[in-house]
Amino acid sequence: MATEFKQDDIRLEAVPSNQDLKGGDLALQRLTPEEESRLVEIKRKIDFRMLFIVLMYIMNREPLIPMSPAHTHPKRARPFQYAVRAPEGLPMTDSQYSTCISILYVGYIFAQIPSNFLLNWCGRPSLYLPLWMAAWGIVSACTGLVQSFTGAVMCRFVLGFVEAPLFPGALFVLSKWYTKTELAKRVTMLMANFISNSLNGLISAGILAGTNGKLGHAGWRWLFWIDGALTVFVAIVCVFFVPDFPHNDRWLADEDRELVQRRITLETGEADEDDDMPFKKVALSCILDVKVWAFVLSLFGQLVAQSFQQFFPSIVATLGYNSTITLLLTAPPWVFAGLVAYCNAYVSDVRQRRFEHLAAPYVLAIVGFVMAATTKATAPRYIAMFFMTCANAGYLLNFPWIAATFPRPPAKRAGIIAVANCLGNLGTVAGSYIFPTAWGPSYANSSAILGVSAAFGIIILALLRWYLVRLNRKMDEAAAESHLAVEAQQALAISGVQIEGNAVAWRYQI
Repeated sequence: MATEFKQDDIRLEAVPSNQDLKGGDLALQRLTPEEESRLVEIKRKIDFRMLFIVLMYIMNREPLIPMSPAHTHPKRARPFQYAVRAPEGLPMTDSQYSTCISILYVGYIFAQIPSNFLLNWCGRPSLYLPLWMAAWGIVSACTGLVQSFTGAVMCRFVLGFVEAPLFPGALFVLSKWYTKTELAKRVTMLMANFISNSLNGLISAGILAGTNGKLGHAGWRWLFWIDGALTVFVAIVCVFFVPDFPHNDRWLADEDRELVQRRITLETGEADEDDDMPFKKVALSCILDVKVWAFVLSLFGQLVAQSFQQFFPSIVATLGYNSTITLLLTAPPWVFAGLVAYCNAYVSDVRQRRFEHLAAPYVLAIVGFVMAATTKATAPRYIAMFFMTCANAGYLLNFPWIAATFPRPPAKRAGIIAVANCLGNLGTVAGSYIFPTAWGPSYANSSAILGVSAAFGIIILALLRWYLVRLNRKMDEAAAESHLAVEAQQALAISGVQIEGNAVAWRYQI
């Protein structure tokens, strides 16, 4: 049977011996060349189907569009009215606009944790995620009917609840299908907010210009209605393509599902199962783990630093162009950010390093914040906006790092992804209030807050990295002092699991 060792509260398990590998533990044996070849084909199929999560995430960002472009006009007391050049705009002050932005994240925060536990219990992402997608499409369409600030706030609040399942749910689905050596570049591509952000301005400019005044309605209302209808349609399509989990996916044959599960098992030496762990135990394991709170604090700082995204059209508007050109100018920085993000994630996966690839884009963003705060010249300010958007390249690497830091059990991983993301999003709520009109047009104070917040997030991650290195060192020391049975060493060899000393060489990513 498996041999256990304890040293400094670090628990190491040897993989089963030759005798143990008979029967149910055969999953730990090395994959054959034929199986490796088959896995390549399976991953291609899954990658294709994951593209529908990209589409879902792009549509998830669209309901935010009408708020931001409406904010580009300098006379922001009535942003909707001035943005669409129509008399029936919604009257909003600075604080009311910020409340409309932040209230979405209140519902978002409350719903994420129970949603991920529910998804893990439900076991059918192909039904669960599109259901919520259709719900936010309906709420988005209803937003086009609001007549007052109160109605806008209520719609945004409900929208936060129904949007909440997608991001942590999609991350959890990815962590079920891919190993830690594959996760970062796929998270970067699939959680493609740089794609949606680059499309925001282009789509908004086209719809606002082409629909304003049609049938007596303002262009921003048409923007919500068109987005809502298209979202519901895409949700119906996604039901047939979004993958479920490896053990119950309807597209794969039984032997392919088993092969995928064996591959994931080989990475950590245990199956990706919960073993009926009680909810209370899962919740306590999340709350009492110091690593969880390190990620939460860092994400809070990172998301304050990224709050400029909510006001990006307003920032671009400080260049002095009209609203249509301003919306078009928002696209190139996000295209650049997407290229940086994918290249950064690819190298991070190859090197199996996270911290420096997460921190470097934020350092570049801080340079952008400083440039934006210290110059009024058009070209340097626009270049600064390219640097600012690079923050996303670092932010997306948090989640593959979290998934690799908490590999088992799945229920805990699902909960921690949701906890870190939802509590971290308190930073987005706070960041919604750091771009008042009085600080424009340079927004130097806003840029200073963004830079300090980014630095805070990096410092917390540096401390976490130090802690993980310390834990890895303890595991190395325990492995060197442990003495596994000869049978266990042979089992390690035939299973293809790398060994350092005599222990399974699973270590925390740093």
